[in-house]
Amino acid sequence: MALLVTQKNSVTVQTTLPVQPYPLISERNPIKTERLIIRPFQASDIDAIYELRQQPEVMKYTKKGVPDINRTESQEILDKMMGSPGNDTYNFAICDGKTNVLIGTGGCHLPAGEVGWPEIGYMFRKEAHGKGYATEFVNAFLEAYWVLPRIRMEVVVDAETVELNEGVATAKECLAAITTADNKPSHS
Repeated sequence: MALLVTQKNSVTVQTTLPVQPYPLISERNPIKTERLIIRPFQASDIDAIYELRQQPEVMKYTKKGVPDINRTESQEILDKMMGSPGNDTYNFAICDGKTNVLIGTGGCHLPAGEVGWPEIGYMFRKEAHGKGYATEFVNAFLEAYWVLPRIRMEVVVDAETVELNEGVATAKECLAAITTADNKPSHS
């Protein structure tokens, strides 16, 4: 896993980033792909979110690393993704396009992640692993992400994530994904 940005390995760059806060949940449009419906979260998603977050195979790759203790913990996560602080994230429910059953979640969950750039992430039910859903989700999500309104600003990022020139660095905007060495399918 990447190290947190420190003074020693960081650089301040000029770049563009999405305007914060992100669009309200009520203003986000569903995204349809060949096999998925990527839509804003709904309060009725709690059962599916709880089931998803109970799977050790799913949670081992999250920062938490273990399943939620109880439904209340999953409800707090859903509330954060839907509520007022939810506008500092750009996350979606990922549903099977034929059944509309929630099979995962994904989006930009940190406006400034471990390497300083916004961070994208996703999780899918273990039954959905190995079917190409993550690739399909990321491709569709990126199309929506890159058309969000932008603002020019300075950010502190890991120096290894940019090409440096002398003087103030101007960097092409980046969206980071952090994976673990043993999560090989997420490396591509």
